[in-house]
Amino acid sequence: MTEWKPGTYGPRWKTVYDQVDWPEPEGAVNFLAERRGTGRALELAIGTGRVAIPLARRGVELDGLDASPEIVEVMRGKPGGESIEVTIGNIADFTLERRYSLIFLLLNSLYALQTQEEQIQCFQTVAEHLDPGGLFVVEGFMPDPTRFHFNGRAHVYEVGIDHVRIEADTFDRATQHIKENHVEIREEGIRLYPAFLRYAWPSELDLMARIAGLRLGERWGDWGNVPFDAWSENHIAVYRKAG
Repeated sequence: MTEWKPGTYGPRWKTVYDQVDWPEPEGAVNFLAERRGTGRALELAIGTGRVAIPLARRGVELDGLDASPEIVEVMRGKPGGESIEVTIGNIADFTLERRYSLIFLLLNSLYALQTQEEQIQCFQTVAEHLDPGGLFVVEGFMPDPTRFHFNGRAHVYEVGIDHVRIEADTFDRATQHIKENHVEIREEGIRLYPAFLRYAWPSELDLMARIAGLRLGERWGDWGNVPFDAWSENHIAVYRKAG
């Protein structure tokens, strides 16, 4: 692989995604259920259903969209995952017949879009699919260029008798790109799990939202309604469409 494409992530990550130590979904599920509105919800980059499945169990009627049929198949194998309607497509440019009172995009997935233009397009496409007064919830990490020395870094996550897990990154401050690869070395061979990201600052996302006709209503430091401040490592933005 020499080029990152919307469907690159799923085929490589499908067997290991649920093994990653992601945050428990309960906080996100409670937050989203409280803001569901009166219509359906749509999760962009639904993946293996980490949040969508428990949210559906709460009675929230929702659909999903993802670029990878392979990773959606993982969700299909889980109880409740088979009943969620999922469209395979690009989160930046999609057309669905339904309109939604809540659309959400979690776990830095907006950053998987590789250009600012694609990220703006995502906001615009979301706005077209929102009901008047509908909400777009975006979760992302706070950029921290100080993590990188000489425009790159390597970190050892795990060392065992028969394996080593390493994360290697390069960083381009001019383009806001992080090229990340998780390397698993075992006696039987080497596996690579890439994640190429184009991060954006909260103020940049707010401007993208304004271009699309959305306005920031809330921003939090985590799903427990902790205020966003200078020490926040993540941020959750809630954008509203005029209604």
